[in-house]
Amino acid sequence: MSSEIATSESDQQDGLEEAVMLFEPDSFNVAREMRFSDFRELTEGTSTLDAFAASIARGAYVLVGTGLSVQGVVFFQFKVDEDGRIDASFNVPLRYLIDNAGLGPDLGTGPIRLACRSQCPVPWHSVNLWEPEGEGDEHPAQKLQKIIWRNRLGLKPQSLVTNRVAQDFVLEDARDETRDLQAKLTEAFGEEGKLDLEKMIRHRNEQLVDVSSKYRSEMAQQQQTYLDQIHSCRDEIQKLKTDLRNERERSRRLQELLRGGP
Repeated sequence: MSSEIATSESDQQDGLEEAVMLFEPDSFNVAREMRFSDFRELTEGTSTLDAFAASIARGAYVLVGTGLSVQGVVFFQFKVDEDGRIDASFNVPLRYLIDNAGLGPDLGTGPIRLACRSQCPVPWHSVNLWEPEGEGDEHPAQKLQKIIWRNRLGLKPQSLVTNRVAQDFVLEDARDETRDLQAKLTEAFGEEGKLDLEKMIRHRNEQLVDVSSKYRSEMAQQQQTYLDQIHSCRDEIQKLKTDLRNERERSRRLQELLRGGP
């Protein structure tokens, strides 16, 4: 196993969680969910994928932030031999690809980072990636988000940044604007203009921090509301199932009484 794979978990930032999903051979439905530590055991050969033996398996490396929001996805693939072991030559820097990936679909909290065959920040690794297909809810990334929300893996991300991608681009835009303004003021007013600009930059940065903090708070509240609604719906469904079982039992007893009557 490569050192890039081995160090992915230790390179986590801001409390983000890592998960790996494996898809069914002939569809975009998820066949297996696992934490990254479980996938690392597979790449080390200490466990096997018997259900995927003698095939090329398609997977998704998923980076998860607060509110169980998907922050980034790498759609990758790998060979599995007849004994269910991942090819020892597998060497894809999954976390690096996400950190340097372009924009993907908006799953509800802004565009995620997405690495796939047609959009790979390291060209020679594109052969180890695959292309997701589908629109809207049928896009594999949307299906991954729904699965992450179910949270069968018990993920507990503690990210301080709800939308890492959006914040990166906002800050980069701000840097571009301040660089242009600095050049113009320096040309017009010399060093005096530059000193004034430094004060403006500090003020702008303070505003960005305030806006970003408010945005994170609002998004976290909204996501918690969605999770509460999901849990409420699950409870209601369970109650309806219980009522249905009770009603069937009453119906069965009435039928028995009728059959045993005069």
